[in-house]
Amino acid sequence: MKKITLFVLAAILSAGAFAQTPVPPVADKKQDMKDLLKDIRDERMAKRERKNDLKAGDKADAKAETKEIRADKKDIHADAKDLKADGVKHPVARADRQIRRQNHRRH
Repeated sequence: MKKITLFVLAAILSAGAFAQTPVPPVADKKQDMKDLLKDIRDERMAKRERKNDLKAGDKADAKAETKEIRADKKDIHADAKDLKADGVKHPVARADRQIRRQNHRRH
């Protein structure tokens, strides 16, 4: 009788624990990949702008670009984490390759 009571109690507690866990939202891989591509392009553009600001001697604008680069890197990391959760292997490397291919087609 004691074993049955403990078993039922454990089953109720475990069912309650599983009911508490949030269900991850269904993410669209294509949209996440587009977002990652955009973030990588933004980061590269900010790096070019920072380099030009430093050449011109404008340190205040360069510092603002550095903050922008940090924010872009944070976004890239978050997007990569989402894509890895969706089952994409090496999302940043894939995005870099896609950007190179798109740029090659333009020229």
